[in-house]
Amino acid sequence: MAQELTKLAGGSFQRVFFANSGSEAIETAVKLAKKFQAARGRFGHSIAALENGYHGRSGIALALTGMNIYKTGLPGFSLYPGIVHLPVPRTGVVDLDELGRQLDARSQDDLLAVVAEPVLGVGGVIVPPDGFLRALRELCDARNALLIFDEIFTGLGRTGTTFAFERSGVRPDILVVGKPLGAGLPVGAVLTPDDLGSCWAPVDHSTTFGGNGALVGAVGKAVLGELTAGGLADASERAGNQLMDALRSAAPPDVEVRGQGLLIGLEWQSPDQAVAFRRQMMARGVLVGIGGQQRSVVRLTPPLNITAEDLKLLESTTLAVFDEVVRR
Repeated sequence: MAQELTKLAGGSFQRVFFANSGSEAIETAVKLAKKFQAARGRFGHSIAALENGYHGRSGIALALTGMNIYKTGLPGFSLYPGIVHLPVPRTGVVDLDELGRQLDARSQDDLLAVVAEPVLGVGGVIVPPDGFLRALRELCDARNALLIFDEIFTGLGRTGTTFAFERSGVRPDILVVGKPLGAGLPVGAVLTPDDLGSCWAPVDHSTTFGGNGALVGAVGKAVLGELTAGGLADASERAGNQLMDALRSAAPPDVEVRGQGLLIGLEWQSPDQAVAFRRQMMARGVLVGIGGQQRSVVRLTPPLNITAEDLKLLESTTLAVFDEVVRR
């Protein structure tokens, strides 16, 4: 599984650290980044993440998450030392200087790393404008910081490419994957280049069940094989474009349809309507998610191997529920 992962992710990654979940993999990535920077005499705490970003609900992962809804009653997680959140522009030209000023205004320390989803999933299926990931890369390079991409949700074909970062041409220093890798079994993984991964001594990091042994390894290898042999990333791109075109042409005027591949968001002006829409979709047997700061974005994430017949059924069901919710 490790060999297949590094092959898919390209030649800059040679090492893989396995974890039990995506959240644990994020914690591992941040721990590794701090260890790497400390070995170079940089002992600060500043790590930047994105507003609306989601990285999990444990410790540092929750602190990195830029959604207050998951921190209600947990103020300590909002005050984790050194973690700051940068806004994500929705449109327009990305101003690198302004991004740096925003970071300086929020941070009390030298920047060690930036953690970002190339497309923000739970936070509202936010697709950053062209140039944003490049700006993050340049910001990191200028400040000797590491760029960590969280592709737990977006990776392995979900957004129409094997990894979402591929569209931008920007490569991270550390790549985190999870969710689909185990096909329902628990696994997360952190991919690094040799120079990063080798900064850990054998006693620096371990986990009793990380990777969950031969069974998960075999399943993960099979998943990666099917992703490649089945052309699932390309299939996701085609199906996603078809579905989004159909939904955009028929969506109510107060609903924005956006996404990449088969990660599709329907943002309602009214959170109540978003909740009603989700409830009706679930009642008709369609599993959908809901997110965004106001919980006003419904997520459509059908399987990458969805058949043409099921895709048409998803389209017709969604359009029918549009009408039902708007008429209420």
